[in-house]
Amino acid sequence: MEQSSKEKFQPECPLAHDLVNRLCALIGHCDLALEKTQEDSPALKHMLLIRNIAGVMAKELNQFQCDLINLRNSNSKKVSA
Repeated sequence: MEQSSKEKFQPECPLAHDLVNRLCALIGHCDLALEKTQEDSPALKHMLLIRNIAGVMAKELNQFQCDLINLRNSNSKKVSA
């Protein structure tokens, strides 16, 4: 029996992966709330700020994951050589 694609995928850094998922959910919720927020509302500025911070953090964590993968790959090549 074949494993589901969910069972096959194992992120290099599960903590960073989970944090990125939650940050993306936060961004999505901000987007939904922004659709119903009036332009003159004080909440608009705060939601945009929260959305921006979450986006920056998600990008940084994704870069961290890529750097971690590259470091592990380069170390495994050195060990096997």
